[in-house]
Amino acid sequence: MNNNDRLTISFLNPSQCKFSFNSNGFLIFTLNGEAKGRVKLIRTYPYTLTDEYICVHDLDDKEIGIIRSLNELDAESMESAQRELANRYYCPTVTTVKKVKERMGNFYFETIIDNNPKSFTVRDITKNLRFASENTLLIFDMDGNRYIIPDFDKIEEKSRHLLEPYLY
Repeated sequence: MNNNDRLTISFLNPSQCKFSFNSNGFLIFTLNGEAKGRVKLIRTYPYTLTDEYICVHDLDDKEIGIIRSLNELDAESMESAQRELANRYYCPTVTTVKKVKERMGNFYFETIIDNNPKSFTVRDITKNLRFASENTLLIFDMDGNRYIIPDFDKIEEKSRHLLEPYLY
């Protein structure tokens, strides 16, 4: 193994990290006083440790480093980073599944999200309904949107029965 093949992890010093939004609404990163420009934030554990081990990438997808915890940042930087992550990982909670219909290999869901009806389509249902943890179900629609059922056992029985045939 040569030095180029080694995995290295660069943790960033939170006191040297500053996040803010520019006038166009893009997240800007400054490290130790040096402007790094626009960045992307990526959760290494998107459903379990939402504010910990956050990867900072430049727009060429090159990793700048990892922040162990957003709580270690100054208040403005923490708020900016959390706002950016909330937008990137937006994942509405499905409270009720009213109907699942299959037509020509696509599955049409009628659900309730935030007390509002929401319909979406899922392709390849065996790959796009999966558990992120023991009891947290994720649903990925054909447009790339994610939906979550945080506690599958607590969703109403009718909804569970509609989903169970596609989970195994």
